[in-house]
Amino acid sequence: MIELRHSTTPRLLNQRKNNPNDNGVPANPRNAWNNFSTEAKREIHNSLTPLQNGLCVYCEEKLDKYGFHIEHILSKTLNPPLTFEYSNLSLSCIENGTISNETTPNPVSCGHAPLKKDNKYDENLFIKPTEIGCNALFQYKSNGEIAPANGISTHDVLRVKHTIEVLNLNCLRLKRYRREIINEGLNIILDLNDDSEALQNFLDLEFEVVNNKYVFPFISIRKQYYSLFRDYSLIE
Repeated sequence: MIELRHSTTPRLLNQRKNNPNDNGVPANPRNAWNNFSTEAKREIHNSLTPLQNGLCVYCEEKLDKYGFHIEHILSKTLNPPLTFEYSNLSLSCIENGTISNETTPNPVSCGHAPLKKDNKYDENLFIKPTEIGCNALFQYKSNGEIAPANGISTHDVLRVKHTIEVLNLNCLRLKRYRREIINEGLNIILDLNDDSEALQNFLDLEFEVVNNKYVFPFISIRKQYYSLFRDYSLIE
């Protein structure tokens, strides 16, 4: 999960939030959002993309792989005042709720995951990407599974498990991607173990940012499994 820190509210979003007709609290949030201009949504996208370094705020897939949508972190339908609240907006992967050419069952995750999309979750348990330290509540197992981090409180374990279920973050598709990153990366590191310069080049590339976007997705799992080798390589 990307720890999201919002900057200045985009101009058109700020205008809509301060609309005197409803003071930014629409009677029908869904219709109001659907009627919000393409230009305004483009402004939001352009503002959020560098803040998320081009990754999905939830699973950390690259936003251009399956397309993206502007995600209301907490439901606009259940929370009309948050419809045009910038701090409640993020970018989530999967543009239209489907993934073509994916044969594993229930592959849709993140903002379009069924439980999240249908608002069938507990907002008090759901971990928001705007929470300080949210990323540190999760860890990745060698089989590609995302799980509660070691040493967190019992309540936070409950919150992590609930959030993973709501966002479908342990679907077979995401577990496969993560497992491949771990296995392939560690094999490369092992092969380069005797060449510190080549190892450093590999690790630098894994964490490279170009035009405010990470070159590779799933940055948290790379940090968890590769950072120790990176630090060691820098020392050497």
